[in-house]
Amino acid sequence: MNRLLTALFAVLSLLSLQPAMAAVKLTPIYANEASNWPLETFAANGLFRQIAHYQQGHPQAIVLNSGEYSLDQLAQQLGPRTLSHSDTGWTLHYPLVIGPGARLTLSDSNLFIEGRHGGCLINRGELVIEHSTITSNGDRSSGFIHGWGGSTTRILNSALIALGRADYRANGVSVARHRYQDSGAPARLYIVDSQFRNLYRGLDAEAGSQVSISGLTVSGSREQGLVLQSSRARIERLVVSNAGGHGLRAGGYAALDLKDSVLRHNAGSGILLENHNGEVHISSVTSENNLEYGAQIKSLRGQHTTLMKALTLRNNGSDGLRLDGSMEVSIEEANISHNQRYAISIQAAPGHEVNGSMSNLRLHKNHLAALQTSGEGKLEISGVSLRHASNRGKYLAGNLADQEADVLPPLLQGKKVAIRFTEMLPTSPLASLQ
Repeated sequence: MNRLLTALFAVLSLLSLQPAMAAVKLTPIYANEASNWPLETFAANGLFRQIAHYQQGHPQAIVLNSGEYSLDQLAQQLGPRTLSHSDTGWTLHYPLVIGPGARLTLSDSNLFIEGRHGGCLINRGELVIEHSTITSNGDRSSGFIHGWGGSTTRILNSALIALGRADYRANGVSVARHRYQDSGAPARLYIVDSQFRNLYRGLDAEAGSQVSISGLTVSGSREQGLVLQSSRARIERLVVSNAGGHGLRAGGYAALDLKDSVLRHNAGSGILLENHNGEVHISSVTSENNLEYGAQIKSLRGQHTTLMKALTLRNNGSDGLRLDGSMEVSIEEANISHNQRYAISIQAAPGHEVNGSMSNLRLHKNHLAALQTSGEGKLEISGVSLRHASNRGKYLAGNLADQEADVLPPLLQGKKVAIRFTEMLPTSPLASLQ
């Protein structure tokens, strides 16, 4: 009896060290939202059609219900039509859903997500990608990675190439909270020292998400570089180049902290904050050679903190810095030069004001004036270096143009100057604060 118990204990101990077979299975998937919400979004955008061409039957997905897995461990429980291996690495042919409580780790791996077969990674648990390369088709059938609320996705020292397509939540790497997840933990995305190349969008974060980036290069995005909507984001050492749209676009109600970053050669603006509310801290950022603005804030921000420090905005196709709507903005140390329109253009919304404190500005050789204003607002300016691209050029434009003779002398003398700009006839245009 003792021998039997000992043998049974040994078998149970051995089994406890292995992932349970029932934790990995092929599961039929349906477009019914209530029973299959993690996949219903993708059923609506064409995923089922892609699956049907390859699976030749009712669509199925690989589902990890629990446990921790590598690709090798998964392959032991799946056939090669779902996850295959060759000399060049792994190929995922089926949708793979990481359930709550499950973890998939790709370490020192090469994975091709075959989007034409319906391959994709959908995370509800934990996905870790480290020292790995993930690629896909790079066209309208490309696979993608998406994390739902409550999930954690970590991308460390890895390269993601040619993922994403123009379908909802299938843009490349995305995180969001589903409407059935109106409460609970956010979708969390952590990226460290990685590269995204030729994704439809480098990153797409929707409401209910949190994003942390410390070292990411995004190049050749077919649409925009990064899109953040009501998602808290802390970003440092970001480089976005050659995107088909804006380098970084943010909106909604969330805090944004961006520093030590470069956005260049993008087909839109380097940075666009549109209908964005929440604290904004931008420091040590260069935005240059973009087709539109170096940076644009287009929002009724009210009293939300808007702090920009150590900016370089140069050689952009429109204004270096464009401020639209209403806000209280502080700019400390900025080189805004050689832009095709104004260095700084301010357009206050009707019935609102744009108020700002600006110091230590280098505004050199912009094609039009250094500062243009319309609407209502107040500015405090000090420490400005001005150079115009033309000897006949003016430094002030818009409803400040008539004040240039009064404003320029104290500015050039290094004094702090308070300026009120308005659409009404000025009564006391200038007050020296020194």
